[in-house]
Amino acid sequence: MKKTLLFALWMLLLAACSQETTLSITPDIASYTCGADGGSFDAVIFTNGSWTASCDDKAVSFTPASGDFTAPLHVTVGTNDENYTKSIRITLTSKLDDLSRSSKIVITQACRPFIFSEETFLRTPASGGTVRFHVNANASWKVAETSCDGDAFSLSVDPRTAGPNRTEVSVLVPENTTGSERTFAVRLALESNPDTSVTLVIGQDA
Repeated sequence: MKKTLLFALWMLLLAACSQETTLSITPDIASYTCGADGGSFDAVIFTNGSWTASCDDKAVSFTPASGDFTAPLHVTVGTNDENYTKSIRITLTSKLDDLSRSSKIVITQACRPFIFSEETFLRTPASGGTVRFHVNANASWKVAETSCDGDAFSLSVDPRTAGPNRTEVSVLVPENTTGSERTFAVRLALESNPDTSVTLVIGQDA
């Protein structure tokens, strides 16, 4: 009986020693969404090894950035100053002996309302004519004002309103009969946020 019991215990010990250690790492959330101003969130890292957190965006920080076994993680996301929505990846890596495992948290961060022109300055001869430039925006916009040498001046602009994405804009500049060079300005502004605007400058020969 004793021999049988000892043999059973020995077999159990041998089986336990022969099993490979199982390492895993899993955050309690897989994704997070925030606006252009950023934000913060808390996660719990479930793992049976030591872990580190890293990110492909310098605007993201962690408290703490590493730990041992299951632990809380506080993530802070900075502002998005780019003209596009960001997809940010946090990589969580766990190690135990010679084993290594990783998992990710994906952050989707919106961008601010924007409008910009691919061209900032154009020139036209004294005879006038049509000048064209391209506008990129992520919201609807309209012609806010047109001027000549700082004074209000009516210019033909087509289109005068447009939705988001890339749009070609045409401006018809009249003949210059003043005998002097002059400068026109066309300002386009977002309809939902008039303070967000872009100004194209058009110089005209005498």
